[in-house]
Amino acid sequence: MPQEKKVKDFMIPLEDYPHIPYWFTLRQAMAIVREASIKFEGSFEPRAVLVFDEKYQLMGMLTLRDIVRGLEPRFLQETALIKADPSLTVLLKDLFGPGLKEASQKQVSEVMSPIRVTVNADDPIAKALALMILENVGMMPVLENNKVVGMVRMNELFQEISKIVLGD
Repeated sequence: MPQEKKVKDFMIPLEDYPHIPYWFTLRQAMAIVREASIKFEGSFEPRAVLVFDEKYQLMGMLTLRDIVRGLEPRFLQETALIKADPSLTVLLKDLFGPGLKEASQKQVSEVMSPIRVTVNADDPIAKALALMILENVGMMPVLENNKVVGMVRMNELFQEISKIVLGD
């Protein structure tokens, strides 16, 4: 039964989840994500990297979307016309050309997302699901004694719910 199972039963332990210090560059973060994808192929695909300060306190999360947004050429970010009609970017051709490597040198702290919600390791998975739905997030850091011990993702919780619904 889902009410008996705890978040810790479904979390990805912190030692297995990609995490970096805030001073890493987007390029370094991309390498970490790619390395984790290869290392954990078949078990889980990382969609974010946790970002910590020098005291190992959680500062934020760097999603794949944050990385791509951070690499976006400045003129695209400031152009109202492009915001109004993103299909016009085709006219601009080589979007991620010469400035791409330069943009990849930004620190992750410039583009990371704040942590909107966390859950405790001993909380029931129903609470995690409710928080994810309320906060519109697909993953959350898991805490134990106010320290990050892992990540819980909608994917793993969905698998558990589908077993119950489908009778597996």
